Amino acid sequence: MRLRYLTPIAAACLLLGAATARADTLNLTGYTFGGPATVAVSSPNYSGGAGEFTGTYGPDANPLNNPSFTTYCTDLLQSFAFNTVYTDYVFQSGVSAWGATKANDLGRLVTGYRSAAFVNDSTSSAAFQLAVWEIIYEVQTPYYSLADGSFKDTTSAAALLATGWLSDLPNTSKVTVDKLLSREHQDFMVTTPVPEPSTFALLLAGLASVGFVARRRSRSI
Repeated sequence: MRLRYLTPIAAACLLLGAATARADTLNLTGYTFGGPATVAVSSPNYSGGAGEFTGTYGPDANPLNNPSFTTYCTDLLQSFAFNTVYTDYVFQSGVSAWGATKANDLGRLVTGYRSAAFVNDSTSSAAFQLAVWEIIYEVQTPYYSLADGSFKDTTSAAALLATGWLSDLPNTSKVTVDKLLSREHQDFMVTTPVPEPSTFALLLAGLASVGFVARRRSRSI
């Protein structure tokens, strides 16, 4: 199962509505690639499984009606439980969560390496999770390495792979990486593709036409 991107139109609607906090339903059921592979990081300290999670996410109170969803953790300071329905998650923009530089670097990471060619088993999945944490927690941006700095993992098999990806990030990002935020539980990553200029222009034209029709109707009443 791969990470479900939102469509450009859906992503634009999500961004337009982000100012209004709405609690959504999240239920993660397990690791996408089994395992999981084990990592050991410092600052913040964590030792245990790491990798991509699978579950459902959406606005419906019944998680059976929500689409399938895969994600990565963006918060090592809290916890969550599998097969538990959470209804306290809200959308937070990546720029607000981590700052413009780190949000863009996460987008570059997803653009370059979040595909079946790179992430296809428990070890590579753990490597991608390590790379996400390194970008979020490392203070020496834009230089990232699991071997030094404040956030480290010098023992895990996935660390070397993660550092290799981080040393060769694409120059540009084709996705927007944002956060599913909970005050009580672990936070997670949500990714949407950046619309092409033509797609965004078409969306704006469509919204303008809807507004024009609404004004005409209001005048005729």
